[in-house]
Amino acid sequence: MIHTTLDGLIQRVLDEDSKKYDLLADTRRMSVYEYAEEDDTKDVVLTIDPIGEGQLEELTLSDHALGQMATDLGIPKRYFDRMKVEAFDLFKSNVHHWLYKEPNRRMIRARTNGGGLKPATARAWLSDRYRRIDNVEIAAKLLPEFERVNEQVTFHNAAVTDTKFYLRAVFPRLTAEVKVGDAVQWGVQVRNSEVGAGTFAIESFVLRLQCTNGMVVAKVLNARHIGKRLDESLSDEAIKADDHAFWLAARDVLRASISEVEFEKVISVLRNTTDGERITAPIAATERLAKAYSLSDGEKEAVLLSLAQGGDFSRWGALNAVTATAQTLSDFDRRVELEEIGWSIADLTPKEWSRIAVSA
Repeated sequence: MIHTTLDGLIQRVLDEDSKKYDLLADTRRMSVYEYAEEDDTKDVVLTIDPIGEGQLEELTLSDHALGQMATDLGIPKRYFDRMKVEAFDLFKSNVHHWLYKEPNRRMIRARTNGGGLKPATARAWLSDRYRRIDNVEIAAKLLPEFERVNEQVTFHNAAVTDTKFYLRAVFPRLTAEVKVGDAVQWGVQVRNSEVGAGTFAIESFVLRLQCTNGMVVAKVLNARHIGKRLDESLSDEAIKADDHAFWLAARDVLRASISEVEFEKVISVLRNTTDGERITAPIAATERLAKAYSLSDGEKEAVLLSLAQGGDFSRWGALNAVTATAQTLSDFDRRVELEEIGWSIADLTPKEWSRIAVSA
């Protein structure tokens, strides 16, 4: 879901955070069974046996968590999925064998389902070294920084998907024209995944004012979710100190991202895209773009249409056709990927661009 107000974003983050909880457990205490829904769909449920007088945990494994489990157990994903659908007894046997044969402690990130009969959902299957960076922490630690920086800051938008979180803000003072009448604005994107689908990152962001296309242009901070092992030997004080240092570094990087010098460097690159080789055969060039950047058939067709409608066959026109296509997608994660492709096109060498633009 895309949020266009900070209030809407904060409410969404708080609502979701109230339903989340984490478990640490030895894989030898785990097993799986098949759960049939009323509509005849089937889920895989993970059970975790209690220690002492605790309660049995039952969690429906999300598709994302199942993929992480397959990777962790060393079972090829295609075979893992086929067993799950066509031969569940075989699936169960394989999973149980590797859970017990190679025991490990795993973190399960879970979410309640509102008190219904259906088991809670396991959102992620992770290592016990996974650094938990929750979206609610980003809201608490970084949003206040937008008010403290000595700049006018405008919230652009945010999105919370099944696996990722995005927050975008722009700095209206840092605005420049790539060409006459075509201006862009400097901004920042904060990206996170609570479930191991990507790193926490603070990235530079460029917003094209003419049609609000965006481009993610640089990773200013890219921190992996790897921390100290969560065990009894690590005190709460040590964990808090480690987290405090992490958030201080993130705050400093966020403040440093408002850099006029870096913005001018990006503007220089973008202005260069208005010169040089121009596309001589739009259909062929779009085919080469699709192959180079793994665009789907639908995305390729949308890029070609946008390119033709825009009538700008420079590299600037091509990259904006890609970022304009991004705005048409309902999948925000894929939208961001296309926005990153837009910058990749801008950053090509003249020789690399010529291979795409000019028909042999």
